[in-house]
Amino acid sequence: MKKTKLIMFEGIPGSGKTTTSQLLYTYLKEVGVNSEVYIEGSEHPIDLPFYAYLTKNEYNNLLIRFPQQAEWIRLNSIIENDYILTPYKVPEPKPWSDELAEYLSFKEFCYSNKAIVPFNTYKKAFYTRFEQYVTRMSNTDAVTIFESVLFQHQIHDINRLYPQITEDEIIEYIRNLAAIISPLNPVLLYISQNSVEESLKHTAIIRSKPKWSNTETVEYYIKRKNLELRIVKLLPFRSYILNNTDRDWNKMFDSIKSILDCEIKDVMNSV
Repeated sequence: MKKTKLIMFEGIPGSGKTTTSQLLYTYLKEVGVNSEVYIEGSEHPIDLPFYAYLTKNEYNNLLIRFPQQAEWIRLNSIIENDYILTPYKVPEPKPWSDELAEYLSFKEFCYSNKAIVPFNTYKKAFYTRFEQYVTRMSNTDAVTIFESVLFQHQIHDINRLYPQITEDEIIEYIRNLAAIISPLNPVLLYISQNSVEESLKHTAIIRSKPKWSNTETVEYYIKRKNLELRIVKLLPFRSYILNNTDRDWNKMFDSIKSILDCEIKDVMNSV
């Protein structure tokens, strides 16, 4: 059996993605599997949390405008053929500059309320990121665990930045991303509860975010979950919907270990 090199967790906020991702990471380490875990908001090999999108001219002008930070900018930027992606929160610019951070945040690629590039450009940047990741991982035996990389961040950012994009266009885009990572023989685990409203209310209390339980937010996540469940059925690799309504983490994790048993054994045997 071809070894799985990528395991992804998806689901709406509060479904248990972070908990199960970290449980699996700990387990893989304990059984001797070389693995890494990336949760949302962390430094990430595919996702682009808090990156500025710059043209080559903007990038070159930035190096001139901020000579003290120029070396940091060069070392931390992702330089592609016709654009540059520069972080501004993780890692922070060194030496720190309020002016530089403000400028880069104004050019935010994903986490703003206004798109700074056309949707085709947005897609191109992520296609490139996914392709580069597959190339890097193809010659390793490591297993990577991703949280929210294929569904949550992509769909949420597109809905916010490109409200004119239809669900069918989103589905096509995510299926293209899925096709790119297929050589890694990925497995996607979608964690779900029966009631979106109850799940969000539970999460709103735990995370002290009362707006997550208001009517508008609940309606949004019901719609998004329905879209995600449509996509799960169209993926070109194995995917599972795991019901965690009772929030019994031991039972949930036993199900995950059962699903991944063959892959884990294959990886262990190759070490």
